[in-house]
Amino acid sequence: MDLNVLIQSVNPSPWKVLIPLYFYFTGLSAGSFILSSLSTVFGMKKFKPLALPSAIAAIVLLVLAPTTLILDLGQPLRFLNVLNPANFNATSPISYGSWLLTLYPIATLIYIWIMVKPEAADGVIASRRDRNLKIMGVITIPLALSVHAYTGFVFGVVKAKALWNTALMPGYFLTSAILSGIGLLVIVYLILSARKKEKPDPQLLKSLANMMIGVIVLDLFWVISMWLVMGMGTEAARLAINLELHDPLYLFGEIVAGMILPLLILLQPRLRSRPGWLAAVAVLVLFGVFVMRYTLVFTGIEASTLGTLMFH
Repeated sequence: MDLNVLIQSVNPSPWKVLIPLYFYFTGLSAGSFILSSLSTVFGMKKFKPLALPSAIAAIVLLVLAPTTLILDLGQPLRFLNVLNPANFNATSPISYGSWLLTLYPIATLIYIWIMVKPEAADGVIASRRDRNLKIMGVITIPLALSVHAYTGFVFGVVKAKALWNTALMPGYFLTSAILSGIGLLVIVYLILSARKKEKPDPQLLKSLANMMIGVIVLDLFWVISMWLVMGMGTEAARLAINLELHDPLYLFGEIVAGMILPLLILLQPRLRSRPGWLAAVAVLVLFGVFVMRYTLVFTGIEASTLGTLMFH
């Protein structure tokens, strides 16, 4: 049967846009917190202006993330079942993820509370505050990374979905999360600078631009690796990647608009030093990362259904 005819016969996915939005918000939250920790944990003082805005963005996005899942449930209160210790499944990434989604916001709120406490004139007390902030950051970073990496594991272990079932998935999710976090904080920083009528720090913008270049290159590595691995894999894997590569939203949304175009702009020294161009790049990568989540979810489901029709 013709592939286009099969595609038209596939039933619509039971999942709606709320599911990729959940993956998107958790990624933005994790990426934002990593940026916040650059100054408080790793001592990179030039990122200090981003520390508090990043942490606040992380907690706001983390409130939005599980909300999308709860709204997607036919019976919203059933989400409490996964938080029941009696229902914990040691072999299920979702069980771990549910508890991570509980612990991570608590740790982030404590981290923010320490940060916003008024600084004391006493140097000893101020030093203790910085030490406590660093300790809390060290505790929260693994939680932030795990909250988003587990979504990659959730996808990666689903054998019935060839597009998802790869060990590359957690890394792919994490790097794109960091990329989206940088994009978000570029926009937040530029807006805050404009409101304060301050000129953005060119060195800080340069550092953010260089970080985006590195992460985009790493993201492209994951993308090309997936193409190669699946292209040489099973029939179901080849079908899945073929559908992905023939999807205009994937090609022009994620790959061209979300990676290649931003990379070309950032590689131009005169452009990446200008706030307007950097803001445009940030918007592009935010759009591209969302498209990645969206197409991955729905193309994965579509490819699985088609594979069942064609190979069974």
